[in-house]
Amino acid sequence: MGDLQTYFYLALISVIMVGLTLLFVLIAVRNLRRWYRQADGATPLTFWLVSGAITVALLFIVLGTAGVLYGFIRYGTS
Repeated sequence: MGDLQTYFYLALISVIMVGLTLLFVLIAVRNLRRWYRQADGATPLTFWLVSGAITVALLFIVLGTAGVLYGFIRYGTS
């Protein structure tokens, strides 16, 4: 397998991973907003803790994928 084909497949896998992550995060945010509207007695602290966990998960996956791609690209160009 050539270098270009390897990078193409790595980029394709990364796009799929980031796309699925965004889909799951959007579903979680939508359900969180609906839950927040329905829960009258819920504290804002719960809302911020859950949304913070979603944000951390999103950043971990997106930045991790970008870091792996960056490492492969640097390794491939050397």
